[in-house]
Amino acid sequence: MRACRAGVVLLCAALAVSLARRSSPEQEDVQEKIHSARCTSRCLTLHMTQLTAAFRHLQVQTSFCLQPCKELWETKRILSPKSCEKQTECVTSREFLTSLRSSRQGDCPPPQRATGFAAACVESCSSDQHCPSPRKCCSNGCGHTCQPPANLYKGVPLKPRRDMNFEEDPEGHLKVTWVSKFNISMEPVVYILQSRWNIGIHPSEDHASPWTTVAMTLSEDAVLSELRPQRWYQFRVAAINSHGSRGFTTPSKHYMSSKDPSPPEPPVNVRVSNQTLEWTGSQPGTQLVERSRGSGITVAVLLTWEPPREGDLPVRNYRVTWMDRNTHTTHKHTHTLHAHTHSNMHTLPTHSRPVDQGKRESNARVTQGAQCELWLHGLLPAASYLLSVQTVAYWGQKRLKSPKLQIVFTTITQRGEDFSNELPSSSSASSPPSTPSLSSSSSSSSDLPHSSLLPHPESPLNPVTPGNLRLEVAAPHYHDNQLQVKVFWKLPNHGEHPGPYVLRWRPHTCSTNVSSTEKTTTVQGTHHTITGLLFACKYRVSVAMRADLRSEAVAWVTTPACTSVRVRGGKGLPCSTEERLPSSRKGLLRPERLTADFEQINGTLLMTVRWRMSQQQLEPSAVDGFQFTWTLQSGTVAASQRSVSVLGLQADSVYQLQLQVLTAGGSNGAAVSKTIHTPEVNATL
Repeated sequence: MRACRAGVVLLCAALAVSLARRSSPEQEDVQEKIHSARCTSRCLTLHMTQLTAAFRHLQVQTSFCLQPCKELWETKRILSPKSCEKQTECVTSREFLTSLRSSRQGDCPPPQRATGFAAACVESCSSDQHCPSPRKCCSNGCGHTCQPPANLYKGVPLKPRRDMNFEEDPEGHLKVTWVSKFNISMEPVVYILQSRWNIGIHPSEDHASPWTTVAMTLSEDAVLSELRPQRWYQFRVAAINSHGSRGFTTPSKHYMSSKDPSPPEPPVNVRVSNQTLEWTGSQPGTQLVERSRGSGITVAVLLTWEPPREGDLPVRNYRVTWMDRNTHTTHKHTHTLHAHTHSNMHTLPTHSRPVDQGKRESNARVTQGAQCELWLHGLLPAASYLLSVQTVAYWGQKRLKSPKLQIVFTTITQRGEDFSNELPSSSSASSPPSTPSLSSSSSSSSDLPHSSLLPHPESPLNPVTPGNLRLEVAAPHYHDNQLQVKVFWKLPNHGEHPGPYVLRWRPHTCSTNVSSTEKTTTVQGTHHTITGLLFACKYRVSVAMRADLRSEAVAWVTTPACTSVRVRGGKGLPCSTEERLPSSRKGLLRPERLTADFEQINGTLLMTVRWRMSQQQLEPSAVDGFQFTWTLQSGTVAASQRSVSVLGLQADSVYQLQLQVLTAGGSNGAAVSKTIHTPEVNATL
């Protein structure tokens, strides 16, 4: 029975210690402020003859005694012993603060008064910090237990009255005044004023911010200059001397500043995160012709930015306007917002192209809520745009807008590089960037080839012809604690096919050793969000109609490195040290001697492109393959291949080719480009 009772006592003691150690950061901050105020009151008591107006707001600290008090208030740290060398008052004040951290307010009761669990002969604590507040760790004659303190408020000043008065001047400075009860001690009383607030039509304590300390003063008032309009404020105050405090008063009545709110600040770091090509409606027979002229293709641009710092009013939405710098176009649209939260895509520099000077378009779109991303559709390829983003907030029915933040960007061209859905990772700067400008054609080359043939069955250069699916991949984004990417598909001629579709994806190359397991899902619609992606991997994504697997379309997407992802508040993710994109290479991997041979077949040309690798390359395993780009098509070639064939070229036309090395680490190596002018059909090949 006695052993059982002792076990219960130990269990209760352990629970008490556990609860005592669970103090919130807010409570710890308040306790440090109270310690600093107690230290200040003690020093002022020692210097009563020096107490002047200079101490009123503690702006001038000439006493060495006050140095540790001030240090704790500003940095939440106790001054180091070395900082107090040869200064007796500083050393004594520092030791006083150290004792406050280990010993709570009040005295330990006599050991013979301990009863119940407090009288158990156990060592349940070693300091006051091991006990739940306000209990102290005291001796009971045969052990140490957590006990209620005696003389808890001996010499401690009374709480001020709850009622407070507020006076605001035309500049928005608020004077908060309270009334104290009589002082039961001759020691100076230090007051700590705290505030909290909530935004809304009505005051609310349930949705209020945490209490924050806004002033420490020796007088019964404080002037505050940092109040924000359109917020309901509450205040509370505590009276403190060297013996301690009785705690804060109950919260005051709510107060709202009468000054007008300031307009919000503009967003920061506005950038173009991704660009893709889109087709307008056209007849199947004329679509390829239109595409070469630029009349049936537009650019979709993903804009991203970061919110401004907190202002007087919450952000309602963002207003985006843009203008073609060549035509000063103006045309209003309704917007479409896709919630992607992360992208590392950068803008490819291109040359602007002239359009009809008589056409004027006005562009203005507004985000849905405070989203920091927006897709713009219908832009011209290879055009330079002036873009502005404004932050919008509302004060009642009045709309307040920030100054415009403007950037200039150039849309991608309508040629080969436009169909790359790869996202350069944080290490992509280590490899030479590839910015191909493909297919500079004359009037005779407006009809593009209708088919292509590659010897690599894994990733063929799928020609975009009527009947084939068109697969597009958006920017990868981090959501719900996982990396995701949205894919969507359609037919080039906007034809509709009933589902279902078979969607497949697998990591092609990654910075770490992962199993290349392909995942498959069946989708009824024309879009899907792939979740659970790995960081720093290059994925192969394909989609096909289940009724006709020959309709497969392929796209590639590279996920960002874990270290480059930032979640809300600008914080990074807990990344593995092995999960990184490799950026170091001992040599430059570069294809050489890119040549093209032609063969006439049924009125069209078969082109065979050959190359060889530099003799200074690394071991063969360093090359994972090649990416071959021709006009509007792109595909991969095995590392062992040194040639590729393309069928269906038009005679007497100009094409541009690009060949890029794909390294085993998942990054891109050097690229080489070549302009090809096909011979006439009747000419000798």
